[in-house]
Amino acid sequence: MAAIVLNGTSSSGKTSIAKRIQELSDTPILHASLDTFTDMFNWPSIPGDSLKECHKIGVSNFHQCLPTLASSCFPIIIDHVFERMEWFDDCFRSLGKRKTLFVGIHCPLAILEERERTRGDRRIGLAKAQFDRVHFNKKYDLEFDTSENGTDKCAKAILEKIENFSH
Repeated sequence: MAAIVLNGTSSSGKTSIAKRIQELSDTPILHASLDTFTDMFNWPSIPGDSLKECHKIGVSNFHQCLPTLASSCFPIIIDHVFERMEWFDDCFRSLGKRKTLFVGIHCPLAILEERERTRGDRRIGLAKAQFDRVHFNKKYDLEFDTSENGTDKCAKAILEKIENFSH
């Protein structure tokens, strides 16, 4: 079974693409998102001096669960923000020998910032803080700019590429 790893800043469109891939696929696909684990905390109630430690625990828990999720008989989509190279390494190590499609999800900073404002569920400035680190030194099998490519187009191209991987 294949793995699809989506990497991009907050508000770049990874989760929307992952959900659309699931909708379009004939095969059930797991969607494992970093946000699921980091959002286990109630961020507004956490004092400033504990924020980094809580985030570190959320990321660590996600990485510890990935080998189990990746061991299932179903394809998996990993929705991540690789701010650190060790997160990237942990993720790919957890996938073992699965064929993996690594996809870069890009978007201009001005549009990311506008998405943060309009969504209302994102910390303002998060995308800007991640922007220069997330794609640094990464080589992708596919890349999309979500300001130019819609969710449907991205999902279809990813599924087509994965199907070609499998043959």
